[in-house]
Amino acid sequence: MSTQLTRGLFLPNSSNKSHFSRIIQTSIKVIFRMASEESRAQSWIDNWHKGKIGFHKTEVHHMLIKHFDNLFPDGKKGRVFVPLCGKTLDMKWFSEQNIKVVGLDAARVSMEQFFSENNIEYKIENVTSLGKSCELFKSCDDSIHIYCGNMMNFNMSITGQFEAVWDRASLVALQRVDVKRYVENIKSLLTPGGRCLLETMDYDVSIMNDIGGDTRPPPPFPMYEAEIKLLFEPECTVQYLDREERTLQNKDIHLLIFLITKL
Repeated sequence: MSTQLTRGLFLPNSSNKSHFSRIIQTSIKVIFRMASEESRAQSWIDNWHKGKIGFHKTEVHHMLIKHFDNLFPDGKKGRVFVPLCGKTLDMKWFSEQNIKVVGLDAARVSMEQFFSENNIEYKIENVTSLGKSCELFKSCDDSIHIYCGNMMNFNMSITGQFEAVWDRASLVALQRVDVKRYVENIKSLLTPGGRCLLETMDYDVSIMNDIGGDTRPPPPFPMYEAEIKLLFEPECTVQYLDREERTLQNKDIHLLIFLITKL
């Protein structure tokens, strides 16, 4: 081996040092990002085990029923993806409309409760493509699949693409550092012409200042139409559909519904 080659490999010059420094910095950022993601997912799981699931509704979301024809126009059928699904009854309702459902959540207990509370027989499979400890809960009639894993690792190589997505306040529940990656995942999971029904919230964060403890919002985070467009366009169109008054921690806010269509 030549002296110059030896220097290039083991005694890096200033140019190589800069290159190696960038590699190390990038590696550190990835490690910290993964650790942070795991920490945030664990907080979500802990809330489920503690029963801190005030966001869960004991009925099908009325906005889903109202705007279902926007999600599946002209009587078309297909598969729907429900991210951060918890044990929402919306999944059972979709199945009753002959729509195949794929949900995803980090909390295993939410899946166990969904199937047991709705008296749906199911089986469990390992899904190593999503992570070494990840699982797939499948109804025995194959109409409902729920993945237990990290949304940031979920991609079309695992399930293919979907004709529809129902985001029931999932985007607004995320920490802001995860929003861009989440949206990129959603866009990649939609087929061309596929639609996403998106629920967000509109409120001034300052109205929550008098609420103490870890129950003070956000999350959920307020999100506005301009921000939604910035995230989804130009790959998708963004259409405002609906707005209604709602309370959050006894404060008046507004719920917003958007239709995202992939071009």
